[in-house]
Formats: sequence, C-alpha cells, structure tokens
Amino acid sequence: MAKVLRHILAVLCLLAAVFFLLPLGIGILHFGMVWPAALLLLCAAWLTWPDFFRRLLRPKWLRALVGCVIAVCMTAILVTLGKMAMAAADRPADGQDCTVVVLGCQVFPDGHPSLMLRGRINAAYDYLTAHPDALCVASGGQNGSEPISEAQCIRDTLVSMGIAPERILLEDQSAENLAFSAALLREKGLSTDVAIASDNFHQLRAAIWAQRSGLTPYSDGCASPWFLTAGYWARETAALLYMVVTGS
Repeated sequence: MAKVLRHILAVLCLLAAVFFLLPLGIGILHFGMVWPAALLLLCAAWLTWPDFFRRLLRPKWLRALVGCVIAVCMTAILVTLGKMAMAAADRPADGQDCTVVVLGCQVFPDGHPSLMLRGRINAAYDYLTAHPDALCVASGGQNGSEPISEAQCIRDTLVSMGIAPERILLEDQSAENLAFSAALLREKGLSTDVAIASDNFHQLRAAIWAQRSGLTPYSDGCASPWFLTAGYWARETAALLYMVVTGS
C-alpha cells in the first residue's frame, strides 16, 4: 500500500511539474517555471527510488542539514506567499479615491495589449468607472519590439473603452519604476494615495517600490491567465526573497 501511495504521489508531482512548464507551449520560459518544476521532479524521483536517497543521505548529520535547509526554505516561501496574498487583498476602502497607476506590460507588434496588460487595463477601467473623479497614470516605456510605448497603449485602450482622455496622465520613461509616477503626481499636485493596477502576484513588490517613492499604495490587482499564474507567483517569490537577502 505504501509503495502504491508513493507512486501516486510521484505521478502527481510529475503532473504539477508539467503544469509549471505549460507556458513553454507559447514560447515563455522564466525562472519561476524552472525552480518549482525542478523541485517537483526531484520529489518524484525520491518517491520512486527512496532507497537510493536513503543511501545518499546515510550520515545523520547530512540528513539533519538537508532537513534544516528544506524547513527554512519552505518557511520563507510560505511566509512570502502569505504576504503577497495580503498585499493583493489590500484594496482601497469604500469611498476612498486613489489615483490609479497602471504598470506597463508587453505590447504586441500590432499595437494591441498583451493578455496580461489587458487584465491590468481592465482592472484600472473598473476602478475608474466606479470612481468617476479618480485620475489614472498610464506607466510603461517602449522596447524595440513594441510599436508604441506601453503607457500609450494603456491610454489608447482606456479611451477606447470610454474613459475620458483628460483623466489619464502618461508616464512613458519606465516599464515598472514607480518613482517616475510619484514625481509626476507631485508635479501635478495630486494625491499620492495610489491604487496599483497590476497582477495580484506583483502587488507586494509594487507596494514596496511605491512606498520607497513616497506613495501610499493599495491594490487594484487582477488575476493572471490560469496557465501563467503558478509560474509567475513562484518567480515573484524568488524575486522578493532576493530583495530581502540583498537589501535591494
């Protein structure tokens, strides 16, 4: 029975690893896909050949060391994920007007927003519709493959959805640097309470950047496409832990 259970768990680990690697099918590969898939494949191997790993970790001190490293890493990952979820849920209070800052993301060569950027634009649209007096900062630069800046794409899309163009300010110097948006808000004499329109997984790191720039951040988060979600949450977890370790 124990052997059957191990094999079932091994298969589940393999399926989970495949799930993390699904974006490869559309040409996406990043660290957040790789490290969870590698760990899951290692777990599947351990469940399939436990005797090999027992021999490999025969010294008691080695087993204790590996156990401590795993415990510390899992604790750090779970705490970080919890803080990310809390940041995503930190929405503005009812009746509170914030300036919406839409963080840029990929623009397709034909000028249309990518799937993830469309989600951020929709989140901003919902907030601006619910708060008719709120303004918006469309933020994002332009790389070599984009025909227009991400900020311009955000603005054009919101205008096409019915948001008045005078409610939208452009910040096209950066892709995800909230310092420029903060400077623009101060220049215009606008409130530095901001609702950040970005993916839920990105809200904690965006809030850290916003606070460093003197802004008071809240979440205007949106869900990522289902087949991208796990990898991006894993990548963001690694990025946040790197920030803690390096102090950057």
